[in-house]
Amino acid sequence: MTMQVDGSPAISALSSVADDFAARAQAQEVSRDRARPGTAVHHLHAHSATLWRQAERSLRARIEELGPTD
Repeated sequence: MTMQVDGSPAISALSSVADDFAARAQAQEVSRDRARPGTAVHHLHAHSATLWRQAERSLRARIEELGPTD
């Protein structure tokens, strides 16, 4: 079911959350890159970054379904 959104405040809010997800993913990628490869810490940060990126992509796809952002 596709929801029609009047105006852009809701889309702007969702976009802001997607930006936050991207920032969290980037922070996890930085931590991953600082960790020694093959360790549990490296794996944890890599997995977390992947989950944040997937959440970001999913949210941005939903935003596109809701309509134009301008």
